[in-house]
Amino acid sequence: MDARSRGLTRRTLLMSGAAAAGAAALSACGARLASPSDTGGPPEGHLNLLTPIFPGADGKALFERQLLPQFTARYPAVSVSVDYTTYNYLNQKITTGLTTGIPADVIMLGVGWVEPFASRQVLSELTVPPSALTGYSERVLAPCRWGGKLFALPVVLDTRFGIARRDILAQAGFDRPPASIDELRDYAIALTQRGSNGALTRTGLDVQSIDPRQMFETVLFAFGGDLFRAGRPAFNDATGVAALQWVADLQLKDRVIDAGFSNPNSTTLPLADGRAAMSIGHNNAWITTSKQRPEVLGQLQPFLLDPAKPSVFAGGTLVTVSAASRHQSAAQALAAFIASPQVSLLGAAQRGNVPALTELETTPYVRDHPLVRFGLDNLKYGRSEGGIPAWLSLREEILNTVQSVTTGRQGAQQALDQLATVADAAIADFGTS
Repeated sequence: MDARSRGLTRRTLLMSGAAAAGAAALSACGARLASPSDTGGPPEGHLNLLTPIFPGADGKALFERQLLPQFTARYPAVSVSVDYTTYNYLNQKITTGLTTGIPADVIMLGVGWVEPFASRQVLSELTVPPSALTGYSERVLAPCRWGGKLFALPVVLDTRFGIARRDILAQAGFDRPPASIDELRDYAIALTQRGSNGALTRTGLDVQSIDPRQMFETVLFAFGGDLFRAGRPAFNDATGVAALQWVADLQLKDRVIDAGFSNPNSTTLPLADGRAAMSIGHNNAWITTSKQRPEVLGQLQPFLLDPAKPSVFAGGTLVTVSAASRHQSAAQALAAFIASPQVSLLGAAQRGNVPALTELETTPYVRDHPLVRFGLDNLKYGRSEGGIPAWLSLREEILNTVQSVTTGRQGAQQALDQLATVADAAIADFGTS
């Protein structure tokens, strides 16, 4: 019997999410978190930066030897210590800082994370002149706001959309990618190949090489659906059910792909090695393919899942300032520096991400990487996760729901209705915790 069937209390449901620990920490130490020592004046003091990007030795060298010295040269009274982490541990790191009362001064976090922390007064409003925001589309800035105020700036972005292999499509007689969500399914069925023993040798549409939650959300947005509306679940309406059923049918009815054919942690990309004709993929597939099968790079063609309802999933990394920082002027300056064009571009290039600023679309990095360029060109159609303060406690629940339906354990309507009940409880409990 799963957690939903056992009828767990609202409090238990919320506390199962890591974000709840952060909320509890805020309740315990809110007074300490609201007393920065300076709110103006010249930037000075020692800052701690928490970041999930610039990973590994190469990333550290790029940031600390090439980029950060430019900041400290401009602000010689400021010094910076960097805490490198991964997204798997980022929320834990933030929560630990809240619990101890000494969070990082500047925090880089994910799209969808502003609402949980800004609603609990963890973040400082950014003092950014309007002219500094003209390089972003409003769709990109929307996840940076809470209550009409700006709490974060985009640094690098992750987009997800359709990617086709031109050569494999041509072999099957298709001279272009699919032009609608229905045609995408038809193509996927036609392009799937199995051996004489029934074993899958090529999937027509790989939906397993990215996170299942984000894959479903990419499809949901292409169907014209929403995760939430006016702070309440919307994913279980008729559009959301149709989107999740469409994904499940690919595996259970159409047999386009088998369970376990690929996964987000796979070291090989089916699209690169020819085991997939198309995929719902990430813009860094270009970087991955260049390392695995560079000879097929010219065959990768991005496309919108449904041009009639144009959308791309737009996630990414944002930079924020802790409300507890004792050096607000310095922290605000460092946040602005990290969001600057140079840092955004080099940070994106290291990981195959999309730089956040439209002014970077003419740079060689963007120009020479068609999937990155497609992501940047279509940010105006970007749709994001989150939107509610309880978001961090629901991400894993959405993933589990998608997996339950795509493996046939539950029907789409039943599973999404149960998820909506969980979401309503988490939303209500977050508001009273």
